Amino acid sequence: MQALIDLFWSKHAELLNAIDRGDAAAMARLDRELDPLLKAIFESQASDPASIQAQFQFALDLLNEEADDGGCVRRNGYLLQTLVERYVSPEIQQSGRRREQPGADTGSAIGDVTVGGVLDDALLNRISDRVMVIAPGYRVFYSNEMNASRHDLPREALIGRHIAELVGIHRFRQEFKENLDRCFAGESAAFTYADQLNGQTIVIHCRMSPCFSGSSQLIGALVVMQETADRRRRSSAA
Repeated sequence: MQALIDLFWSKHAELLNAIDRGDAAAMARLDRELDPLLKAIFESQASDPASIQAQFQFALDLLNEEADDGGCVRRNGYLLQTLVERYVSPEIQQSGRRREQPGADTGSAIGDVTVGGVLDDALLNRISDRVMVIAPGYRVFYSNEMNASRHDLPREALIGRHIAELVGIHRFRQEFKENLDRCFAGESAAFTYADQLNGQTIVIHCRMSPCFSGSSQLIGALVVMQETADRRRRSSAA
């Protein structure tokens, strides 16, 4: 897997050089060579954790590399989604079946959003809080329905987007980035900020913790956002 990825990046660098030179023939040739490499990397069904991690890291690197091209971002977000459906969704389904067994805990406490270390999608879509998983590289890996509805987008449209697009570049730099980095390093974090929603001020309590797959690979940061009314504003008005 890593050999294919290394070959792709080598060809990708050649393509960028060809673009700089304006070499149309080389660009056409390299495009033809890159497409089957991309297909081989993403269609490969890896079985060992290192190869699976390499596939996810490649998808995130590609998203970051081509972030300025809207068409490439949509394509790369789709490719990342295929990896999620291949490796993460089956684990979610298995955890859901375990949860439905007699005697299984069916509580919906906000802290209990994983089963055996695996994201419980059914539970995350029942709670009223906004939930995301942000991968290293600060791009959305997962979103529950409540979070997607806040952005008036289907969940799949959020996959691969940079978190700064959703919270604003200033808030990303001032609050989210440092706390996400702490989660990627294995720590937990929490902070509170105010935002505008439908012309009203709301307070968002944001909690972050490291998120792992069932194979104990770090996926990213689990972000839980709880919204409450701004009591300070009401008290001031009174």
